[in-house]
Amino acid sequence: MAKTSSAAPPAGEDERREGRPHGSSWRALVYAQRVTVFGAMVCALILELSGLIGEGGVWWQSTFISGLSYIADSIVIWLVIMVLVGLTNRVTLSVGIVVALSVVIAVTNRVKLGLRAEPVYPSDIDFLRQPAFLAEMVAPAFLVLAVIALLAIVVIAWLLGRRFEPPLARIWPAHLPLRRQLAAVLTRAALITLVIVLLADTTRFNAPGNAWRGLYEAGGDRWRYWNQRTNYLANGFVGGFLYNMPTTAMATPQGYGPEAMDALAARWTRAAAQENRGRTGSLDDTNVVFVLSESFSDPTLLKGFELERDPIPLTRARMARITSGTMMPQLYGGGTANMEFEALTGQSMGLFEPQLSSPYQMLLPGFEDYPSAVGWFASHGHTPIAVHPYLTSFYKRNEVYQTLGFTDFIHDTTMERPTRIDDNPYISDDAAFDEVRDRITASDSPLMVNLVTMQNHIPVDGNYADPIPVSGVDGTQADRLGNYARGIEYTDRALNRFLNGLKRSGEKTIVVFYGDHLPGIYDGAITDANPDLGLYRTPFLIWSSEGQRVERRAAYTSPIHFLPMLYDVADAPIPPYFLLLDRWYRYVSAMELGRWYTPDGRKISEADLDPQGRRVLQDLRMVQYDFSIGQRYALERIWPGSLGPAPTEVGSTPDADPDAPVGPPSAVPDPAE
Repeated sequence: MAKTSSAAPPAGEDERREGRPHGSSWRALVYAQRVTVFGAMVCALILELSGLIGEGGVWWQSTFISGLSYIADSIVIWLVIMVLVGLTNRVTLSVGIVVALSVVIAVTNRVKLGLRAEPVYPSDIDFLRQPAFLAEMVAPAFLVLAVIALLAIVVIAWLLGRRFEPPLARIWPAHLPLRRQLAAVLTRAALITLVIVLLADTTRFNAPGNAWRGLYEAGGDRWRYWNQRTNYLANGFVGGFLYNMPTTAMATPQGYGPEAMDALAARWTRAAAQENRGRTGSLDDTNVVFVLSESFSDPTLLKGFELERDPIPLTRARMARITSGTMMPQLYGGGTANMEFEALTGQSMGLFEPQLSSPYQMLLPGFEDYPSAVGWFASHGHTPIAVHPYLTSFYKRNEVYQTLGFTDFIHDTTMERPTRIDDNPYISDDAAFDEVRDRITASDSPLMVNLVTMQNHIPVDGNYADPIPVSGVDGTQADRLGNYARGIEYTDRALNRFLNGLKRSGEKTIVVFYGDHLPGIYDGAITDANPDLGLYRTPFLIWSSEGQRVERRAAYTSPIHFLPMLYDVADAPIPPYFLLLDRWYRYVSAMELGRWYTPDGRKISEADLDPQGRRVLQDLRMVQYDFSIGQRYALERIWPGSLGPAPTEVGSTPDADPDAPVGPPSAVPDPAE
């Protein structure tokens, strides 16, 4: 009788069936090590190139040769890949997924650098909730191609893994004895947990003694907070990104506490009471309108091209007769919400930690209320209204405006006449001004209106049928400049009609009008031709239907000074907080991200301040900390009513402190002395 026997399985089949690596477990581990390390370096290279392309050789050298940033970036990315490997048990697929994500981030970084001259921040994740805005910034066809390309990367990685990747041990190795199964699973879980803990520590990058920050600084890199584009170039993309992780908004000023704030409040209350003795005006029956004009600037100041005509002649002529000047924006091509924040709160971005890139996204959503001009005017009988002809979620305005105290928010879907001009996708400034005028006319009480326009937001390509002709440039650059100039020409005329209409209406109104930043449309040749503050200048003006007692002009100013200027124009009594801002104006009229300028246009640093200037700066830091993340010890004494009306006012206003030892003017020293 013939002997029966089962055929032996092919070599390695048992191991494959049981979840063991084909050939040797070492082969799979060596493959995993090589592929993940190489993949991490490729991802880091993709991210670095998104910022390095077009930059000078010094940054290439510091990234890849003389510094540790590229290596440190690769280590962080390698840990991300290892987490995916641990969860999926697929090496090549995990690398492919991270490569695809790196491509997405790199392309986003290039687009943002081109539009706003700033890199991607962690807070930008909020824009993922606003697909309508993203679709306007990037052509839909490009988005479709990008999705196809990313899916292709992942699919190719999956196919390569199936063809060439030695299989790792199964996540749950059922072929092993139970005790060894549990040991293997627990070992894998422990390793994954360890890697996740290491990655989680990157979110505390700005905490004292953070090991990740120490790794980057070991290479001699330093943080260029005054220019985030340079910061990313100097410290690698991942390093720059981690540097902008959430952190405490401000360091606690030395000596901060209830006693120090009580003494500070007493000094400035006495000084404000003395200042107010000479002021006879009032804003209690006057409409107050803040107009942040999107991307409104003066392109005739720039070198590298010529416009056929001046696009803002009416605004220029009006500025020559009233309080007006040049505002220094925080950023080129962006920073709208930050300039709005400064104008409404008087709080300077330059005094917060540089990682606080957007208070609207990173600070205010954590508060139920926040001291601002909104609450201040509401407590003086004004009805506070916000007007923004765009998405309510943009920069979380739907949340932030409630925190600031606005009682009504008019936006793109609630405007009466949301008209547009030619092919411009954004609602016109004329329509926005009409909305404000109609609200003023219909209201029995004075209004406090904050209007943020959208007409001149990028992209501007092909917006108008008759762009202003441009010489000195051609092609796409000429088209963009001509369309942008035509847009601000429409704004120039709309503003003139708005102010003239207010004058004729008999409504007592003061308007604060300012451009938030220059548009991110200028190519390298033009940006190179306009160094230093060339791309950081926008016009502002403060107009009153009743005329002006004083006219104030400065070479450069910041939005934090608009409130004191507004009260100067009205000759109205001011709270101590406005006096503090006004005193700081005497030393530094403009400060944004490390750039400080005096009213006469001289660049200055903190070390250049005299003792009185340093005292004012110390008080300003104390007050900003107290108002923002501090205990608000002095809020109701320095800026009473800034949180809005309350049944019972706490503390005292400058005018309601009969025991304040004001004395004759010569007996009341400046609080800084």
